[in-house]
Amino acid sequence: MRRRSGRGATVWLMESALSAATVICTALPSRLRLRDNRVRHRPDLGRTLGKRIGDAFPGLSVDVSDLTGSILIRGVEVPDADHLRNFVERVLDGALAPEGHGRSETGEPEPPIGHPHWPDGSDTPAAAPHAETLDRLVEEIGGDTVRGLDADDAAERIVRFGLNTLPKAEARSSAAIFAGQLTSLPVALLGASAALSFFTGGLADAAVILGVVLLNAGIGTVTERQAERTIAGLANYEPRNVRVVRGGAVMEIDPAHLAPGDLLLLEPGTLVPADARLVIAEALTVNESALTGEAMPVHKEAGVVLAPDIVLADRANMVFRGTAVTGGSGVALVVSTGSSTEIGRIQSLLGSLQPPPTPIERQLGEVEKELVVVNALISAAVFGIGLMRGHPLISILRSAISLAVAAIPEGLPAVAATTLAFGINDMRKRQIFVRKLDAVETLGAVEVIGLDKTGTLTGATMSLAEVHAAGSLIDMDCGRIAGSNDGTIAEDRQDVLRQLLETAMLVSEATVETDADGVRRIVGSATESALVEAALAHGIDLAGLKEAQPVVELAARADGRKRMSALCRSEDRLLLAVKGDPAEVLARSAHIRTATGTRPLTREDRDAVLAANEGMAGRALRVLGVASRDGGGDPRDEADLTWLGLVGIANPLRPNVRPVIGAMHGAGIRTVMITGDQSATAFAIAREVGLATGGDVRVFEAGRLAGMKPEVLAAVAGSPDVFARVSPTEKLGIVRALQSHGSVVAMTGDGINDGPALKAANIGIAMGADGTDVAREVADIVLATDDLEGIVEAIRLGRASYDNIRKVLRFLVSTNASETVVMLGATALGIAEPLSPMQLLMLNLLTDVFPALALGLEPPEENVLRRPPHDPKASILDVSDFRKIVREGLVIGGVALAGFLANGQAGGVRRGGTIAFHGLTLAQLLHAFSCRQTSTGLTAGWGAPANPALYAALAGCLGIQAGAQMLPATRRLLGLTPLGASGLAGALAIAAAATVGNRLLATIFDEPGPQAEGEGTWSTAT
Repeated sequence: MRRRSGRGATVWLMESALSAATVICTALPSRLRLRDNRVRHRPDLGRTLGKRIGDAFPGLSVDVSDLTGSILIRGVEVPDADHLRNFVERVLDGALAPEGHGRSETGEPEPPIGHPHWPDGSDTPAAAPHAETLDRLVEEIGGDTVRGLDADDAAERIVRFGLNTLPKAEARSSAAIFAGQLTSLPVALLGASAALSFFTGGLADAAVILGVVLLNAGIGTVTERQAERTIAGLANYEPRNVRVVRGGAVMEIDPAHLAPGDLLLLEPGTLVPADARLVIAEALTVNESALTGEAMPVHKEAGVVLAPDIVLADRANMVFRGTAVTGGSGVALVVSTGSSTEIGRIQSLLGSLQPPPTPIERQLGEVEKELVVVNALISAAVFGIGLMRGHPLISILRSAISLAVAAIPEGLPAVAATTLAFGINDMRKRQIFVRKLDAVETLGAVEVIGLDKTGTLTGATMSLAEVHAAGSLIDMDCGRIAGSNDGTIAEDRQDVLRQLLETAMLVSEATVETDADGVRRIVGSATESALVEAALAHGIDLAGLKEAQPVVELAARADGRKRMSALCRSEDRLLLAVKGDPAEVLARSAHIRTATGTRPLTREDRDAVLAANEGMAGRALRVLGVASRDGGGDPRDEADLTWLGLVGIANPLRPNVRPVIGAMHGAGIRTVMITGDQSATAFAIAREVGLATGGDVRVFEAGRLAGMKPEVLAAVAGSPDVFARVSPTEKLGIVRALQSHGSVVAMTGDGINDGPALKAANIGIAMGADGTDVAREVADIVLATDDLEGIVEAIRLGRASYDNIRKVLRFLVSTNASETVVMLGATALGIAEPLSPMQLLMLNLLTDVFPALALGLEPPEENVLRRPPHDPKASILDVSDFRKIVREGLVIGGVALAGFLANGQAGGVRRGGTIAFHGLTLAQLLHAFSCRQTSTGLTAGWGAPANPALYAALAGCLGIQAGAQMLPATRRLLGLTPLGASGLAGALAIAAAATVGNRLLATIFDEPGPQAEGEGTWSTAT
């Protein structure tokens, strides 16, 4: 290894080095054994080596003995022994060097194995890739902007640089999670209580307290670990192959096997897999929101050299990993892979940081802090009153600390995360995949949903239904002319129809592929596929047509351009084919093709075409205009065209669309269609699905948005049911205008053009089965089945998760408040303590863990989609909630205290305390049923859908309580007396009185929950 310097950059050159790895056996082609003493007694090196070999050579397995230094490599066919030996040498050199660097023969540090560096050996190019000339950059990388890398060079670079993958953040270990459970304020208070018990001779009490702490921590560790595993899997998706040029041939490869110097082919829908410098850019636009946060696509240029210090968002000659191509096409030279990409650097800065808390977790954290303060004041009051009444200092201090512990619901933010994770798992079972944890709670607050027409309201399958050409409307389903006497298509009109279909095929990027079984498959958008199917049905040879008239240049649709065109070479002349928005194409036409030939286009012809367009759009068809020009004039000037006709493409509605829209209205959600289709088509679809809630469908055409100020658009956006002829830029503006009212906006989509709006919406919902990679990548939720009912189901489950967090919070705070009422009331009355510190701990263990977790699994209530969404800006508990919680705590605690007084007078303090302890425990467990539903009344919660987890939790808690009472050892530890039939009756009476009392008061004081008015309801199996 030697180093040279040039232009201020250190450049590393790889040379042969003395290898410490020795080849032991190569007798079999499927096995190779090496030995390297550096792996002896170093199992960590063995694991690193095994992983690196597995990544670089898929199909090989590695066994490393840290006892003997043996390295056994097995596979169907093991590569060359020297090659593998050198690879092992480099891995171990890098792993053993200080700070991850190896040492060269001259003692210089070597870049770590797998860190991308240039083929000339440099760790980075002499200047930033965007600041180099393309020729200089190619020279440094050693690539080829025409042929790309050859196969051997690519394979060698992958071995040398490592796979093009990002290192995954390390998850917290179980030990770290467990340690985190021991750092909360309640645990600190428990620790103080245990220390007091220990130093005052209460060894058994101290042991039990510590046991409770460890048990709570263990339960918290298990549930939090499960929640983290669920969250960690949210962003996982299967990477799609990318198209590259290697050895002069176009091929598809796994993006993990890209290397610096590869040539990437970019087209709409491509997810950029590495950082690359543009070689060619044809109207190329890229959505870089993953890096810059800006939802609007940016335009790219290939032939520019930029300043070295230019900001990332302005590097127009580069494309970056994690971004998405939204328009145009291009070719790019890969300059950085893996962790050396821009997004890789960001990830390395984040390291193993945990995701930020969701809004609900933050709210619950604040609630927990407030409860700590309140209960600290109450515990201080109990301590002060006890001292004034002459109670022993140690005894009253232990009671005050135990009360503080029992009255604070531990881990409220963790309860929220666990409940949201439960919701995510429930959605996953229904093929609804959530990519972010806070998306679950956002779903419950959705007030407006923007619906893309194609692929969302309508299916992904299309067919050519009608053609208007040569003055006739042709029904393509039966091949007849509408309204004619015999309905047959004359030969002269057949010629016009054939020319129209051939022209549409020339300006199409769809291709026809045939697999080994002879099954034909059309690759392209649903619209293009419908036209190809019609052309094939009319005997048009698509491959032969494009071979006879090859496309020289293709101009795609773009913002402000609602058409596409292809310049084709036909023998010795150029043919221009144009297809797109009927009005736009017609405006560029000067002639019309009729059954008898071509003539100038008259006003009457234009009116007839526009009328036909309106009629076809009114039948919910997607309508495109087709025109051409054969030679003459500037070949790229899309003017003086010959009008050929209109094609009307049928896009049938998805099943059950109308009931789904009705269910959204019933849930208080406004539905808005945002589509690129023309107004008449959008109006027909909206009317058919019942999109409007107030009678007639209101349509706003996006052409009126030009020059409109954002504040005016925000005012306008509140009333239309349909936004038609919308471009991706305008769709983004509409979403932001809807949000400006303070509404929580969801947006659905499946196409490349939907990406910016999906990203900008509060929650983006992508159709996963037929949707594009771009839509799936930026969306928060992916519907794997493309079933529109999944949107309503996701909202239902999202609302249920939010409701469940409120139920858990209500249960924990009210039951803990009841314990405060018992202890504070006894202290204020100057009577003996009803509950010992040990009994308070037992109560805390029984009622604060398992019932609360089980409430987080409550199935959705029946009315969850018959009430409006919750206000996302409001606190999770409002004033009325706190009034209810305080009332419930007072009732449960007051009845338990009364039971203690009554039974204490008859049977003594210990017997009264025993009955109060069991009565309070039973009352709290029964209170879980009251918290199951938001409705009020004597039977609220008892008629809810089954929740087996809650039944199991309550049964388990009752079993533990019964065991504690029956076993002499635990009875002595808790200070309980034998219960007997009368004692059991007393405990049951306390539980029944508290439960019935709360139900009666709820019927009197609580108002029924609000319900939305709508035309539909929704139900599903739970």
